[in-house]
Amino acid sequence: MIFLALGMPSQFSVWGFEALRRIVELEHGGIETIWFDRFDPVHRLDSQSAIANAYFPSRALSDKCLPEKSLGVFFTTSPVEATAYQMTKHGSTVAEALRTVGCSLALMQPLRGRRNILMIDQAPALNASTVIAAIARHFRISVPGEAAVEIERSIGPPNRFKIDGSQFSEADESIATLVLGNAIGHFHDPSVPLKSIWPHRVFYSGDKPNEEAPLVTEATGASRVLYYGPYFHLAEGRWQAKLTLGFSKDAVGLPMKVAAYGPGLLGEANFRARQEGIFSARFNFSVTEPEHPVELHVRTEEGAIEGRIALGQVELTWTAAKN
Repeated sequence: MIFLALGMPSQFSVWGFEALRRIVELEHGGIETIWFDRFDPVHRLDSQSAIANAYFPSRALSDKCLPEKSLGVFFTTSPVEATAYQMTKHGSTVAEALRTVGCSLALMQPLRGRRNILMIDQAPALNASTVIAAIARHFRISVPGEAAVEIERSIGPPNRFKIDGSQFSEADESIATLVLGNAIGHFHDPSVPLKSIWPHRVFYSGDKPNEEAPLVTEATGASRVLYYGPYFHLAEGRWQAKLTLGFSKDAVGLPMKVAAYGPGLLGEANFRARQEGIFSARFNFSVTEPEHPVELHVRTEEGAIEGRIALGQVELTWTAAKN
């Protein structure tokens, strides 16, 4: 039998994976644990019992679980805690941490709503005994009272990750919630739209590569990419991008192009502002390989003598499953 352990990269998932291992070993002894990444095949699971752990389940692993023949558990936590954990434990920037956690969520989407996948979120009042009992019930494993007490004693409580304010600011918290909040909420409540909001701070400057993009940039000069990035992952399917852009009077009429890549061209659109002010530009694209990050370009199509352009944010909304 395959016991599937999925989780957002977080302290809670580390704790949950260990809880599952100890519960399974009550009936299966020293069962092997096999870790999976986004491109790994599943042939090692064909003829054995094992615990399959994954923060980034491969397409092959997800396909194996879709027929609901394998039982699994998926541990989730808040976008703030998951992002802060990555930054603290791995020395990541906020963008790198969001990229890691977002990749995990994008690859998990095919498993949303599956009855064979038990979802456990790190709610404030959650305690070890409740989680142990829920996992044991789901996997149909008998855990006597004394065994449950010993597991709880050995792994401790599912404490929330202690966020260091000097490393993770309130602005970082806001960005993490905008980028990841709806994706996590959608797992637990299908009425929550699957979407992600990318504020200008997560983009890079076309004029100063690898540096954070300013809110307002000069359009002056040759045609070029003004904003690019942020290399975040999106779930497979059709997406609509809504860009909030501002144009100075001198930038009115300047031809612009927005495009999405990941890894090839996913979609693009041309537009130009007809008057000064803040406007929305929309275009659609499809994600067929969520294993790869998405990069957006905002560029001018002609050189400009003067003018300024601002990128407020990009709101991405999932509109349909793959074609």
